[in-house]
Amino acid sequence: MKYPLLVLIKIYQWTISPLLGPVCKYYPSCSHYGYTAIDRHGAIKGTALTAWRILRCNPWSLGGVDHVPPRKRPRWHEMLRGAWRARRGGPSAAETATEDNVASSPAAETPSHAQGA
Repeated sequence: MKYPLLVLIKIYQWTISPLLGPVCKYYPSCSHYGYTAIDRHGAIKGTALTAWRILRCNPWSLGGVDHVPPRKRPRWHEMLRGAWRARRGGPSAAETATEDNVASSPAAETPSHAQGA
């Protein structure tokens, strides 16, 4: 579902957008924002972000720079990743946190800027 939406946005950018000229108050333009949002977040959330952006683009808006928010990993993804690492014997997030708190060598006690290049 994501790719047909991206194709529609590209068709708009190639045909209609050049006729209208640069009229968007925001940077990046709404069509570029929509393309990036759908590409990054998927069809449903990307369409919702794009619709919210278009609703904000009105005569009373100040405009400005408005980038697409970064994609966040869901909590269940982090839990699955931790379980997978624990099963494979790799370091989990809990083990990494305890290793950071324990200084095992004199080099670990020295600040990084004092160790040299």
